[in-house]
Amino acid sequence: MLLRKRNWLNGLATLMVQRGTPLPPQLTGVPFPPNYDPANMPWKSLEVSPTDIGIVRIAGKDVDLFRLWTMIIQAGGGHKITQKNAWSLVAQQFDLPESIPAPNNSTEPQTIASVVERYYSAILSPFEEAYRKNVMEQQSQRAAIASRMSSSQQGPMNSPVRPGGMPGMPGQGPLPGPSAPGMSMMPQPNAGPSMDGALPGQFHPAQAFQAPFQHPVNPMVPGGAMPANGGPLPPQMNGNGMQMPKMPQGGFPAMPGPVPNGAPGDVEHEMDSRKRKMQEASESEAKRVRQKTVHIDGCVRQSVAPPPSADGAVAPPAAGTRTIRQPSRRKIEYVPYAREVDTLGGRDLDAIQSEWHRMATKPVRHIDEWGPVDIDALTLSLRSRVPTELSYALTTFTILTLLRAPGQDRGFPIVQAPDLLDEMVDLVEDLAFDEAEDKGYGGDEEGEVPIVTHRELVNSIVEEGTKPFASLDKTQGARDPNHGPRHRPAEVILVVLNIIRNLSVAADNQEYLAKHEKLLPVLLRLCALAPPGKHTSPLPASPVLSLNDLITIRKDVMNILLNIALHVTLSPASPSPQLLLTVRRAFELLASYIVDPAEAISPFQCILQTGIPPAVHQPKPPALADMALETFARFALPDDSRLVVARATPRAWLWTLLEALVHRLPVADSDFQVIMRDVWLTYVERLIMALYALAFLAPPAVRARARRDARLGFAKVMLRLVKKFTVHAPHELRHHFAISVRRAVEAMKLIDDDGADAFDSSAGAGTGASSGSGAGAGAGGAGQPALAFGMGYGEHADGRIERGMGLLSGYQEDITLGLMMHPELVDVMLFSELESLVRVGR
Repeated sequence: MLLRKRNWLNGLATLMVQRGTPLPPQLTGVPFPPNYDPANMPWKSLEVSPTDIGIVRIAGKDVDLFRLWTMIIQAGGGHKITQKNAWSLVAQQFDLPESIPAPNNSTEPQTIASVVERYYSAILSPFEEAYRKNVMEQQSQRAAIASRMSSSQQGPMNSPVRPGGMPGMPGQGPLPGPSAPGMSMMPQPNAGPSMDGALPGQFHPAQAFQAPFQHPVNPMVPGGAMPANGGPLPPQMNGNGMQMPKMPQGGFPAMPGPVPNGAPGDVEHEMDSRKRKMQEASESEAKRVRQKTVHIDGCVRQSVAPPPSADGAVAPPAAGTRTIRQPSRRKIEYVPYAREVDTLGGRDLDAIQSEWHRMATKPVRHIDEWGPVDIDALTLSLRSRVPTELSYALTTFTILTLLRAPGQDRGFPIVQAPDLLDEMVDLVEDLAFDEAEDKGYGGDEEGEVPIVTHRELVNSIVEEGTKPFASLDKTQGARDPNHGPRHRPAEVILVVLNIIRNLSVAADNQEYLAKHEKLLPVLLRLCALAPPGKHTSPLPASPVLSLNDLITIRKDVMNILLNIALHVTLSPASPSPQLLLTVRRAFELLASYIVDPAEAISPFQCILQTGIPPAVHQPKPPALADMALETFARFALPDDSRLVVARATPRAWLWTLLEALVHRLPVADSDFQVIMRDVWLTYVERLIMALYALAFLAPPAVRARARRDARLGFAKVMLRLVKKFTVHAPHELRHHFAISVRRAVEAMKLIDDDGADAFDSSAGAGTGASSGSGAGAGAGGAGQPALAFGMGYGEHADGRIERGMGLLSGYQEDITLGLMMHPELVDVMLFSELESLVRVGR
């Protein structure tokens, strides 16, 4: 195989040299021709493998040109692949990605099929053309030989006989024709390429331009050669210089006529001796000229004619001999009949994958196809707490939540079965907790206990599992052997959470679930961690849960909260301690996916952290952090909810979240190239929305720290983001960044506010700072909270005087001349906001 590949590369290099575009020596192993300047080489952009010849690199993958050539030729050629639009299937054989960034514009990817087609057209298409030309010429030569042989078979079989002589005597007539009927031993040529023709990997391009004609070998003529002019051959001479007799049919000399003055016994003795010598010479010559040729891909052996001499004629055999063709030999391999399967552990993986694909694409059944189900029976089964009844009720209810009604967003209407939801919530509470509600983590309102991040929980599981004899240690939430084959309580809780998550997907159930009295407190209590104690690693607050169960439960609860967050209403008038504790747990749950220092990085650094080169594949934003950002933005959207969040959340937690959000914003040019994709642009919009909500509900001390912290650089990061989305953005793309720019300016205006708390409804708060963009205290100090939402409008009114610390006063040139002087970039409201950020005082 290696010899075939090297011969093929030599032929490819020879053809490219004849075309005037020699390939690099690193690719073919053939040096450049003399007097060739590599500086003028057209293959400078070709990436060649440094370790092996015949390999080019496309999208970071090795592509073997010999393998590519073989695949294309077996499929019918490059034009067939183009007609069938099958270049993508060819690319899949080399494990290439579907698309790669374009060389001149990295934001617009190009398909890998077009890249492979261009490589083939530039390097291998000329070679394919020369190869096909050579095959056609060989076929035409064989056809001409076959026609000549068939026409020559019409001649006489034997020469005429003179009176008084014997047939075939020397000098009595011409020899038989070159191919007398019934006497031709030449094998018929094949219409297609034969073993002697050019095979893939054995073709030399010079054969495509010069293919000398070879006279066919005729075994009926001594020496096996055809005369050059079609006339009779010259007489053959023996070793003593005497003319040898001509050969009739049979390969032996004819019997001589009467010999005068000779004894009959001497003549017979001489003839026997001559015949014996001719037979010995014939046998030895036949053994000498039997040369074996082996098909490269098969095992067929056959005899061939002697090699040609220097003048091009075939060397004649000894007198009285004939070329004997050895019968073909074939190697037969007996393989037991068996179905080819890709197995692992005795399992047919292809069958499993096809069945899984069939099940995954199966349409969801309508709820009407399930038939009547007794909801009261399900409720009683849950209330009984009997394991078999619980298993039946939860299994049936899970299937019901997966079914869909004829409407698109309609699932199981839980609003029509309130007792069923109440029983599930009570079931979770009874299984998870045996005592009354705790008081939280035991820390004060300043947040002495830091937020335990999701990454820390996962690392704790890994560390505990890698300890010696970890499987023998009894951990919290493990199966109790005294309970027999019954399910663990944590498994029942996970099933109930799965049912509630399925219910929250339906739009008709979201408002009902959000307003349920016990649902959110119980679910968020499940997500809580136990107070710090003797244990070194974090533990769930519920004694029946393990740390693995807690991680799964926190993800499910965040999904539920994401679906119902827009319908959650928190009463700001007199929030109860239970409500404040629930909101605090919700804030901690969402922040645990955002504030980890190892994950709070810019978009480009996030891609590098995955270990996948950006040129090969650009991954999506972190899914859990993206979901947590969207959930927080929805949960803190109403002003009343912001007030409760501000009262329930410790100040240190607010600052930790603000710092993590700023660190996740794009800063470098590579970050802004990454966010040009729609998924990353949505991720940045959610970051800015979360920053806006957090800046609004943050107390004055947190906002003042954000203004003064030079290490954080809040003003510089936000200003650079605004300029990149307005001044430096193409005109046709600016409308995609309009929401992000507006919210970023609002967030800066909120941080720039130096007044009292935005939620302070006292009489003197009217002169405090609001976001000049938004709200104010109620008209005439009617007791409404001074809330701000958006630019120029609020939920309660706008009656306060704008004040600011001049957050962007040090960037007058960038804001005034670079942004505010371009009316096509800013509208009237955005201009007013920017003007308040660059001036100091009233």
